[in-house]
Amino acid sequence: MLIKINRTDCLNAFAVFPLRNYNYEKEEEEIYYPAVFKSYLLTVSSRSFRSHVMAMGKQLAKMTEFFNIDSLIFLGDTDRPWQYRNIEYKAAREAKLYLTSNKIGKKFNGALQVDRTALPVFIRHLSWLTRCNAALPYIHFTDAEQQLLGHICQYGNLHFHSLDEKMDSALQAYIAQSRFIYVADNKCHNQFSNNSITG
Repeated sequence: MLIKINRTDCLNAFAVFPLRNYNYEKEEEEIYYPAVFKSYLLTVSSRSFRSHVMAMGKQLAKMTEFFNIDSLIFLGDTDRPWQYRNIEYKAAREAKLYLTSNKIGKKFNGALQVDRTALPVFIRHLSWLTRCNAALPYIHFTDAEQQLLGHICQYGNLHFHSLDEKMDSALQAYIAQSRFIYVADNKCHNQFSNNSITG
């Protein structure tokens, strides 16, 4: 299940969300990013981007179950709406239809609270929006206790941060027994470069 949260209400409740804003007077982007304890770049082994995002969603759901997290909150780092762009690529169109079917209108720029059971499907659609540049903001997520922060980049990698030492120890233990693997050299790259996107 997806629950909409007003953007201002979300930012008042969850101070860990990164933000970007263009300052027209200085002609530069201003970025806020919270202090993090430790950062990780994670992926899962997959043959295609389609199977990759399905596996990533399942692993994220399993992680929330392990940590007894009922839901994650997702918010863009700019105030652009979730459905800001129209993309003709089939998977991105399906993702936008998914948002519409969950009553996420063309002007909604707030947060989405996503129940653990809905994470695999939500992550699949979010990943396609990100890969096709249909969602211009970086969509970050956190838990209700604000112990974790992350986002899935255009390559389908999970950029993950622990926000305190206690959670970091538990997170490392979880990663070691999960299907998550560390990205080599801690640098993003397109492991599915042979899969072209047209439309």
